[in-house]
Amino acid sequence: MLVIEGRAFYRGGLEPLALGIERGRIVRIAKTLAGEETRDYGERLLLPGAVDLHVHFREPGMTAKEDFRSGTTAAAVGGVTTVVDMPNTDPPVTSPGAYREKLQRVRAKANVNFGLYGAIRTAADVHAFAGLALGGKLYMAPTTGGLDVADSRAIEDVLASAAETGMLLVVHAESPGLFVNGPARSLPQHNEARPPIAEANAIRQLTETAAKMHPRVHIAHVSSPAGMEAVANSSFTAEVAPHHLLLDATMPLKARGKVNPPLRAPGDRAALWRGFVDGRIATLGSDHAPHTVEEKDGSFESAPAGVPGVETMGPLLLRAVQRGGLGLDRFVDAAATRPASLLGLEAGAIELGHFADLVVVDPREVVAVRAKDLHSKCGWTPFEGFEAVFPQATYVRGELAAEGRTLVGERLGKPIASRSPGSPVPALGEAGEPS
Repeated sequence: MLVIEGRAFYRGGLEPLALGIERGRIVRIAKTLAGEETRDYGERLLLPGAVDLHVHFREPGMTAKEDFRSGTTAAAVGGVTTVVDMPNTDPPVTSPGAYREKLQRVRAKANVNFGLYGAIRTAADVHAFAGLALGGKLYMAPTTGGLDVADSRAIEDVLASAAETGMLLVVHAESPGLFVNGPARSLPQHNEARPPIAEANAIRQLTETAAKMHPRVHIAHVSSPAGMEAVANSSFTAEVAPHHLLLDATMPLKARGKVNPPLRAPGDRAALWRGFVDGRIATLGSDHAPHTVEEKDGSFESAPAGVPGVETMGPLLLRAVQRGGLGLDRFVDAAATRPASLLGLEAGAIELGHFADLVVVDPREVVAVRAKDLHSKCGWTPFEGFEAVFPQATYVRGELAAEGRTLVGERLGKPIASRSPGSPVPALGEAGEPS
């Protein structure tokens, strides 16, 4: 048995604990334990690894921007131990056959645990991917990949099928009919072109359509107070991306800050941060969407939308925890526990029977984010110079995956299988409360 010791975040608080690990799972939790090997991290924090429900690792078809090896390396170094990859690749994941081909391609490259979404455009897609993919992605507005669905009847049928099958439906919610025509040539203009009302209106439409069906809907990358309010008046869960929490349309990022939905005004960003801190937005998701420097440094109008973020998401928010602007419990819940629960995964918390997906953090170790130190293929970050707290070590299923911001355990990741949310975690080995 491997024993890992430190100040563990256990059931809402930090306490000195020893975690006994066998076959990739936590089988003992106690004040002290004896094992074949012990790794003592002293006063450093032991946190559950983050579960990122929203990444674009660009494989297949766009591997000059990112591939599954480089993307999962960045994830491991940043403390993300599970990712779920979006379907807007080339070719897109629009059928079970495409899903299986992508799975076969990426599984030998994964450095963290992973799942794949299927692209949802019709009710038939929901039934095709139910029981196969971890969830489905519905695009209500144009963005990278051209998979958007604008027909209201088709969306209603998708929601009904999602309710019938129990599929988790992740939705890019914007109403294109409320977009402003004409080219946007700056971040403020991009914000005006795809305004917050378009996000809020799409969420309200989904809410009205889904009222009697009760599908499992998760709203991706909420970007505005209006969108946040619309989610609050629904039964949906939602995520927020670090770029919408920490960046705004007045910053001198040019096209490197171009994302969909757009970066908002400073006041909107501040209100979104408050909503995240007090729990009105359930989860944190990176929406890691890298493009090459050449693409992003061209004209604003032609630049693709998206920014990298899987490696910096946790470290940037841990710096906010360290500074006292965010509770550690809120961070762990949003980055790990809640997204794992949405997928029905035995992860996201330090609990008996859960996978030993763990992150070791020293809050005193604050560094500046530098693109040259990051691992994404794209080679840049919108957070250049921001302060962050990077993990000192990351464990995937009890195996050391990254240490000192370097990958040390290759290809440790495996495809993840879901279980029904709320079902009990199976007991493993000898288990008991901390003693």
